[in-house]
Amino acid sequence: MVPGYRDVRQLGEGRTGRVFLSTYQATGAYVAVKYLNATLRRDAEFMRRYRADAAALVELDEPDLVKVHEYVETSARAAVVMELVDGVSLRILLAEHGQVSPEAALALLKTVLNGLAAAHERGVTHRDVRPENVFVQADGAGKLADFGIVVHVEEPGVPAGSPAYMSPELWTLGAAGPPADLYAAACLLFEAVRGRPPYQADDVPALRDRHLVEPAPLEIVPDPLRGLLRRGLAKDPAARYASARQFAAELERDAETGYGPDWEKRGRRSLAELATLLALRFPLARPDSSAARSGSAALRASRLLRWVPSWPPYLWVAWATVAALAATLLMSGGRLPPGPATVLLPPPETSSPMEPTDAEPDPAADAEPDTPRGTPADALPDASRDTPADASPRPPDPTGTHRTPGPATPPPATTAPATPPTATPTGTRSAGAAPRPAVRAAGIVSWSGAEGSVRVTADGPGQVRLRISYMRRDGDGPAREVASETRTLTGRTDYTSEVRRDLGAVACGERAHLAIVAMTEPAAANGPQISEVTLDGPACATPTATDRPTPTQTATDRPTSTQTPYAPSPVPNLGPATARPDDSPDPEELVEVPSVR
Repeated sequence: MVPGYRDVRQLGEGRTGRVFLSTYQATGAYVAVKYLNATLRRDAEFMRRYRADAAALVELDEPDLVKVHEYVETSARAAVVMELVDGVSLRILLAEHGQVSPEAALALLKTVLNGLAAAHERGVTHRDVRPENVFVQADGAGKLADFGIVVHVEEPGVPAGSPAYMSPELWTLGAAGPPADLYAAACLLFEAVRGRPPYQADDVPALRDRHLVEPAPLEIVPDPLRGLLRRGLAKDPAARYASARQFAAELERDAETGYGPDWEKRGRRSLAELATLLALRFPLARPDSSAARSGSAALRASRLLRWVPSWPPYLWVAWATVAALAATLLMSGGRLPPGPATVLLPPPETSSPMEPTDAEPDPAADAEPDTPRGTPADALPDASRDTPADASPRPPDPTGTHRTPGPATPPPATTAPATPPTATPTGTRSAGAAPRPAVRAAGIVSWSGAEGSVRVTADGPGQVRLRISYMRRDGDGPAREVASETRTLTGRTDYTSEVRRDLGAVACGERAHLAIVAMTEPAAANGPQISEVTLDGPACATPTATDRPTPTQTATDRPTSTQTPYAPSPVPNLGPATARPDDSPDPEELVEVPSVR
């Protein structure tokens, strides 16, 4: 456990280590902490280089990069504290959807190239550009993560890296520089549009030979991408683009020529739709409650639903989320809101920060895992990059902990995009009316299946419309909208709106999935929000001998069970609500974690 942070639960693990969802105890903000595995810590050359890179990494504050808050190293552990990206990796996106449209692939590659350019100009090389390290959020924005964290393949003579994306000079000379990053970025573009890397083989030596001598299969990619891939996948580093900036500029020209001036808008919209279909796999779409019964029930439900081939668990809300995203785009004039999702606040501490938790990593667990578990280690959620202006680096830790801090303390509890998106006026506004504000974020603070609350933050006191849809799915059946309501929020910049709705009883022996979908007009910067809970009905009563009807009994004489199905407590429907300007939200209402599955 990194001093100053509390690990909540493990997000996943991979070749380079384990990633935990954690909270910064000073403010309660969410972060992601990656504990480097023993293989990396024993690699003296890697540790020497990464310590040198860490100072530059914490200085990087680019919207296209996952922010590194600090690097912490002790005699027994090395950890990287990063921002939390609430989205899915490109690897997950391709595994679920096969491939993406050319415009979407180009939009994502533009993000990767801009991030690489910022890092290369600081003297930092990524060394492992691959789909696992590129993330897509609900608004279609992308982020590049895990600079410099790369391991050797279990193959003699193979340099550190991912073989499917390694450039010829990396195979032969071990030269991991900016040209190798650009080669890997070109491989990423190819895989995004074709669903596979440009070169494949059954073993590593054969894959090496293909990278060294085989021409890139450009005939199977769309025409507007062939020029970019021909130069990006050149065998000679000198024949590639001179820099990531040049690659990005050429991408802009070819994309506009091939797909028109609105190519990036369409690409990001497509990415947003594909990512939103996987909203239940976002890191913050999982419960952070420590209640064992809730966690075990959610795990059983997810395992049960995962193997149902005819209706994957995330598809039952697919039509609702796609419709919500389309509605928000239309209501905002077709503009995709910029910026990352806003971090939701963690639950209040119920125990001392020094008490151990189930999610705390075992210091002895240094063995590199064989297979991923749970959400991939790369699927990191999103956190704010904002830091207090008057913060200062931490003093040296007398316990022997070596820290490479960023220019400021990790993000405060209340965060929002650094530059609020500009509101797009819609319709005609009467003279003297307050301008339509930009909605910084919408978040489902809590949802029990019957009641909860939704929080909306805006950059002005103008009118914001909040639409809430109540969804229900019984067992493996289709989802249906039980009810919906629209509320008008005005007069403030921060609203907490209570939601209550009886979505019906759960019969004995049955399972129901109850969800709400919250969206705003104008569209929130973090897009539509979804929260789902799974409720199991009570066990059905076992018939006894006395319950069995005798031959002389008629149908109307048969005894009936006295057990009634479980249902959420009936609560009145609040209906449309208008926030009152003088009604400040209760701070206790703002620190509950959304229970989304």
